[in-house]
Amino acid sequence: MAGLRPSGILFDALVAGYVRQNGLRACITVAAVALGVAIALAIDLANATAVASFSRNVNVVSSRVNLQVFGLGKPFDERTLLRVRAVPGVEDAEPATEDTIVVGAKPGDAFSGEVLRVLGVDVLQGVATNAQLPAQPAGSYDPYAFVTGRAAVVSERVARRYGLRQGGSFDALWGGRKIRLRVGAVLPASAAGVDSSVVFVDVVTGQELFGKVGVLDRIDCVVDPARLQAAQREIAALLPHGTRVVEPRVRNGEIERLLRSFRFNLGALSYMALLVAAYLVYNAVAISVVQRRSQIGTLRAIGVRRSQIFATFLAEGAIAGVAGSLVGVLFGSYLATFAVKAVTTTVDTIYVGIHADAVAYDPWALARAFAVGVVLAAASAAYPAFDAARTAPAIVIRSEALERRLAASGAYYALGGAGLALLGMLATRFGPIDGIPLFGYAAALLFVAGASLCIPLCVSLTARAGAAAGLQTFPPARLAVAGLGASPRRTSIAIASLMVATGLVVAIAALLSSFRTSVSDWTAQSLRADLFVRPYGAVGASSESRFPPQVAQTLRRLPGVRAVDGFRLLTVPFGGTQIDLGATDVRSLGLRNKLVLLDGPGIASIARTMPGTNGVLINEPLAVHFGLATGDSIPLDTPSGNVRLKVLAVYNDFSSDAGGMLIDSRTMKRLYGDDSVDSLAIYAAPSADLHDLRSRVVRAMLPLRVDVETTRELRELVIAIFDRTFAITSALRVIAVAIAVLGVVSALFALVLERRREIGVLRYLGLSTGGVRSMVLCEAGLIGTLGGALGIALGLVLAVLLVFVINRQTFGWLIAWNVPVGALVQTFVLVVVAALAAGLYPAGVAARIRTDETVRTE
Repeated sequence: MAGLRPSGILFDALVAGYVRQNGLRACITVAAVALGVAIALAIDLANATAVASFSRNVNVVSSRVNLQVFGLGKPFDERTLLRVRAVPGVEDAEPATEDTIVVGAKPGDAFSGEVLRVLGVDVLQGVATNAQLPAQPAGSYDPYAFVTGRAAVVSERVARRYGLRQGGSFDALWGGRKIRLRVGAVLPASAAGVDSSVVFVDVVTGQELFGKVGVLDRIDCVVDPARLQAAQREIAALLPHGTRVVEPRVRNGEIERLLRSFRFNLGALSYMALLVAAYLVYNAVAISVVQRRSQIGTLRAIGVRRSQIFATFLAEGAIAGVAGSLVGVLFGSYLATFAVKAVTTTVDTIYVGIHADAVAYDPWALARAFAVGVVLAAASAAYPAFDAARTAPAIVIRSEALERRLAASGAYYALGGAGLALLGMLATRFGPIDGIPLFGYAAALLFVAGASLCIPLCVSLTARAGAAAGLQTFPPARLAVAGLGASPRRTSIAIASLMVATGLVVAIAALLSSFRTSVSDWTAQSLRADLFVRPYGAVGASSESRFPPQVAQTLRRLPGVRAVDGFRLLTVPFGGTQIDLGATDVRSLGLRNKLVLLDGPGIASIARTMPGTNGVLINEPLAVHFGLATGDSIPLDTPSGNVRLKVLAVYNDFSSDAGGMLIDSRTMKRLYGDDSVDSLAIYAAPSADLHDLRSRVVRAMLPLRVDVETTRELRELVIAIFDRTFAITSALRVIAVAIAVLGVVSALFALVLERRREIGVLRYLGLSTGGVRSMVLCEAGLIGTLGGALGIALGLVLAVLLVFVINRQTFGWLIAWNVPVGALVQTFVLVVVAALAAGLYPAGVAARIRTDETVRTE
């Protein structure tokens, strides 16, 4: 080999030539890695886009803004602007109002309509200094029309979607009230950094439209960077209570922490698909090692070192990873456009109002997905490469001998698997790290690895049971059982990949079933009124509409109304993140018994003692996240100053995992000066007809436009929101199963190629082509049956881990265990059918093997 590089010769002999001869299997392996990388990248990009969308909204006016003053759940006196402008180092300070409107809503459809964020800015000042309007709107326009004529700047997307043009007008809803705006200008799509869901009006128009005359929601400050810290301290000293000054990145950080658990868990589920692909890489390299064992032994005899053999086969896995990751990055970038819609819908519904026009292609996310795919593929090839390097010089050994050795050691592998499962159980005893259940995920990986090591023993036992059963009446089935037991290595890996994919499907199904059942029970307990009233328009975290306090009094006077309860919800900063602060008449909780307390003195006692005080009820997620309990004292910065609230009880709540507090409505008015409500619950008199009462409520609230729903309709809406929120997990399940099916195709195809001589002899002895097809399909059915059964068992274990450990540590929800038996049966049937479908092509290849050539070779 003088003058040649041994590594190049080895690679060509052991890898390149083999890949050329087995192109289909190589393509399947690359496709599996590509699918895994694609779904992981798509979810990663969608998560990054959600955060970037909020970041753009924070800095929508100008990227130069480096300090912001804003109220904590309530606007503040506009005279604060003059004091802020006088602070040394403040180069510019501009007022802003913020609110939301709904356009395109349809009666009876809670998901119709679009929530647009209305930002009131000083248009005239912006024209003079070019400091506020982020880009020159398309066409000429009169800036004074924004001050005198309720004109607005809308995005080109909104104008196109709703048929708007400059000079025209459009109707929208705010708090159930119809408002009309003129289209003063259209912002072009090329306006960098501006979300298309933002509508600009003059700050005075915003104050008039949303009942904020004399107050502001925000002040955007441009401060000399050299004096930033000093200016922040001076501004903080002159601000009224319930107002704070922070850098925009602080608000971004609060949202990132709010979404961290959601993003981390969704990302972890997406990477499970890549884990399934890793089994296929292992399978592909392991099969190539077994098939070339004699060739490896010969190379060892002529002086090739173990390290060279190891590096060569490791490179095979790495190359599959590189090729698959490249394709996966391209495909994942395309899939991200769909994932963004699903993820932002969830975030907008539950956490914070956002809108994303396009995917934020983060270079680090692209590089991370590519690197993970390559590293995972190379790591999956490490053990087969090590196995190849252990081959003795000049060894000539048939694959059957190695398979028999693996079958004989199946019990030892199973013992190792039991040990890993015990380690997994031990890992569940440890708590989260910085709110992330790392030990919980480590336990999941240990359970997966432990179950995988038990598969060779299961294969051997299944083969023995099949042989004992006889199966004389159907020879292809008897041959399939024999083939299963003779090749435990290949079949074990195929079964393992199918098991992991099935386990992921079952675990998610059981988690969602348990969660859905718990949410249904919670709604049955908490939604006890007969009718529920909310402002007409889209539901979700982005909607901030509310009613004036007089509305409740009007409804109480209607015939057939027994009682009316109001509810108000604010989002406030707390502990470096944002949480929900709700308010209602606590006395109604005792009368209606619509709150499930997990501890404390009891709802009746709380209803008597809490009204008007600084007592607070906290939900379980808040208690879990911050380690709070009954009797603790919580500091809260309010417009009335910093107050301490005493925790009276912890209650069960599934409205959000962000954490929440509930105070009395009188306390809300005292601390925040806010007696408005977001929604109303109406309790009908015993003899009232709900259909007639609904009509009276709608008429009584005119000109306000409202949605009035019965208890059944609202509970159905809650479940619909739940299903909408978790719809993206369906895609993850489909991708995981698709990758596993590719593994079945790869394993069966390899078995057919390895047993071509055996199949030829069987054909020579009289087995028909139909019998050959039946034999391979029976083997596919056995793989599907074992993979499905073991996957259901693994999935239930992972579901218990998700419900009682990972979910508890991450979100703090108390979920009741519920097993969807029907879904498990359906999953098992689908897995077996998918495995049979995967066996069709290998069965056809086996049936076309020529008898004369194989017998002559023998």
